[in-house]
Amino acid sequence: MQPMTKREIAQVIGLGLTVVLISSIPYVLGYLFEAQGLEFGGFLVDLDDSYSHLAKMQQGASGGWRYRILFTSEDHTGAYINTFYVGLGRASSLLGLTVMQTYQLARLFCGLSLLAMAYIFLSRFLASTSRRLVAYALICLSSGLGWLVFLSGSSLLGGVSPIDFWLMDAYTFFTVFTFPHLSAATALLLLFFALALRYFGTFELPALILGGLTLLGLSVIHPFAPLLVDSVLVAYWAILLLRRRRIPQREARAILIWALTPVPLIAYYYRAFASDPVFRTWSSQNILPSPPLAHLLLGYGIVFLLAMGGVAHVIRRKDERGLFLVAWVTSTGVLLYLPFTLQRRMIEGLHIPLCVLATVGLFEYLLPATMNAGWLHRFANWRGYGKDGLRRLVVFSVTVATFPSNLYLLSAATIPALQHDAALYYRHGEIEAVDWLGKNTDPTDTVLASYEIGRLIPARSGHRVFMGHCIETVEVERKRLLAESFFQDSTTDSARLDLLAQYGIKYVFHGPAERQLGAFDPSAVPYLRRVYNGSAVAVYCVVA
Repeated sequence: MQPMTKREIAQVIGLGLTVVLISSIPYVLGYLFEAQGLEFGGFLVDLDDSYSHLAKMQQGASGGWRYRILFTSEDHTGAYINTFYVGLGRASSLLGLTVMQTYQLARLFCGLSLLAMAYIFLSRFLASTSRRLVAYALICLSSGLGWLVFLSGSSLLGGVSPIDFWLMDAYTFFTVFTFPHLSAATALLLLFFALALRYFGTFELPALILGGLTLLGLSVIHPFAPLLVDSVLVAYWAILLLRRRRIPQREARAILIWALTPVPLIAYYYRAFASDPVFRTWSSQNILPSPPLAHLLLGYGIVFLLAMGGVAHVIRRKDERGLFLVAWVTSTGVLLYLPFTLQRRMIEGLHIPLCVLATVGLFEYLLPATMNAGWLHRFANWRGYGKDGLRRLVVFSVTVATFPSNLYLLSAATIPALQHDAALYYRHGEIEAVDWLGKNTDPTDTVLASYEIGRLIPARSGHRVFMGHCIETVEVERKRLLAESFFQDSTTDSARLDLLAQYGIKYVFHGPAERQLGAFDPSAVPYLRRVYNGSAVAVYCVVA
């Protein structure tokens, strides 16, 4: 492997910073172009989970470590889970920053860490600087061919939207664009695999110990990660067994040690979810099926096709280290379609080995084939390209052809922000009322509001709501109907009182979003007393 030069390091840092800055453009525009009377919510995609992460941080900022679900009215003691965001909340309090400021700084830092770790990881498989930089560009910016579906005039293929635009775990750029915990988890996954490969090559004890600690940190963020890790390691061990025709004993012992390392932590998580009915319901509602296989292949598109060439080259050369990438890809392909509820979470990090293998396929198969094409030589002669210039043109063209979906993703996030999409903005009066609740009510008091405001209250104040999250709210669809019925004028007072009593609701939030649900006037009934009256929003306390 060629040692990294100062120029190479500068290029890696420069592209990494560029990617992180580009991913921040829609957020910056959302804040810069706030309309009068509106405040940007700070998020662009997957709003439910985004606000959920802030709610976790609010609990940490208030000084606790035990996490409770704030998007449901049922009482529960909570558990020491979601520690990544709870810890970020503690950090925001120590730094004197808001949870949103801390969240965005964490997104930038974790995104840069992921890209840096990706380059270190890929450097273990690619010898030349030019190949490493091409693989890095693919990791940073490539996506799939989902944009072709939109050219057909439809946003769906077989009733499903292309994964390029919603499955953030599947792409490095999408991960950097959205959630800091995804970036942190993928970076730790790459670090662990790099340490595992180092141990398999040297059998140095520090690599074994550091690998175990890294896996433990990864399991804190994603308790399901050991399943992915163990599957990849076992598949790789089986490949080594077949290649060497003897049992890799040291590797087997290491795999067993790493498999056992997170067991106490996983056992705690299992007990927390099994013993708490609220967590148990949350888990039962958290069903994440993998996309259809055709969507998966389309979603990696050119990268997948090139990667198949890389797989063939690695197998033909019997490259022991490269076979690790093959083990990762094949293991994930199996895990994605096993019958369990978290199928698609197994796609985490898959984009990176695919991009490394795609680079091998590009240089070993596609580039030689195109360089021998007569039409390309005629084009080169017409444009005055030399042989090296032509090679660079082919590599550049193929690489850039993998970018369009991410360009579409950025524009699809930016345009609603500039157009002040109602889902991305809140009225100042709503923000002021939520802030009042945060200062003047108890965090365990349940607030009844529309789904959109129910999403905001826990994220901004750390207080509990009746409903506001598609998975974390117990019986979310039933509660949405109940909330809508509450604000309709045709609902009887008896039915409203039953709802308030059954779910222990202490406050009713009444603003523009609630008025859209119905014509009910809370000020006209004796069991609600107005305790806050602001700009277009009132808050009522339940008195009976």
